Amino acid sequence: MTPKHLLLAIILFCVCAASRAELVKVFENIRGTVVYAESSSISQNGDLRRVIEIQSYREPGPRGMLSMKLIKEYNCTKETSQIISYSMYTERMATGSLIGQVNTPGPVDKLTQNPGGVGGWRYACGK
Repeated sequence: MTPKHLLLAIILFCVCAASRAELVKVFENIRGTVVYAESSSISQNGDLRRVIEIQSYREPGPRGMLSMKLIKEYNCTKETSQIISYSMYTERMATGSLIGQVNTPGPVDKLTQNPGGVGGWRYACGK
């Protein structure tokens, strides 16, 4: 490898490492479900916060699903969450083959109906 190629490789490595989103664990349960929020994905519009979350599962679900990547929206004052869209994957941490996607927003749920969403809400809303 020439010095020029080595320098290019180092620059590309630094750019890729810097652009990697930081994942923050926001929830884990005894069944092995772990939820992470992408810290760089949080956007704000009044009381609403939108964030990308990754859910990884210990055991595969329907069609071999081991993880999901979701866009979720939290209302910080009303304490609600809504799944805007999600993708399902065959491997943990939203890797492997894409099984399917849903781009239709789901219902708005109170956090009391979905205790697993409280961690994402706390993180996105700074509570």
